[in-house]
Amino acid sequence: MARKTRSPEEIERVKDNIIEEAMKLILEAGFNNMSLRKLALRVGMSATNIYYYYSSKDEIYLNIQIKGFKLLQTSLEGIGISKKNPLESLGKMIRTYLEFGFNNPDYYQIMLNSDTPRYLEYKDQNKKIEPVALEAKQMAVKAIAVPLKIMERIADGNDAIPEKDIEFRAYQIWITLHGIVTLNNRNILLELDEIVPDKLIDRMCEELMLPFYKTQTNR
Repeated sequence: MARKTRSPEEIERVKDNIIEEAMKLILEAGFNNMSLRKLALRVGMSATNIYYYYSSKDEIYLNIQIKGFKLLQTSLEGIGISKKNPLESLGKMIRTYLEFGFNNPDYYQIMLNSDTPRYLEYKDQNKKIEPVALEAKQMAVKAIAVPLKIMERIADGNDAIPEKDIEFRAYQIWITLHGIVTLNNRNILLELDEIVPDKLIDRMCEELMLPFYKTQTNR
């Protein structure tokens, strides 16, 4: 008897389930200890059937990254850029990045913190997987660069933040927010006896905005 053909929607549901279970397995056992056999037991199918959806554990892992960065990009782009008050939009994006990291710790761990292969480890080494690794890298860049458009709008026509410094400010914001998310998700901020984490985070977000407030003031 021929196997019933799955609809595109069913295929996506199966792929999403594979991604979710693979993410849990990587976080529990580590990428090197993940295998399609172990993953197959989790999703209730044979390892052979998983090959119908993904060619290897590397492709599965990279698709976790791609999905995570797409979710982050969608969240940030959902803020939009206010023509009247782009500074307010930047503040909302800063908070949205933190909320994404806090609310999606598993995705965030694999996207930016796990000891897993990155694009350069696939480049010129695995021709079949390299395009997927490149897509994951490009998705990361696109997501992290979303606030850059707002910064360019704020600084447009104003010398308070030189054009050459805009990219630096974007990296400064991202690196600071990444540090906050990482320390928060590992409960390290709670270990600081003389610090109230929420107040510390609020203060750091305010400090990240200061250069742009000066830009607004100088107009």
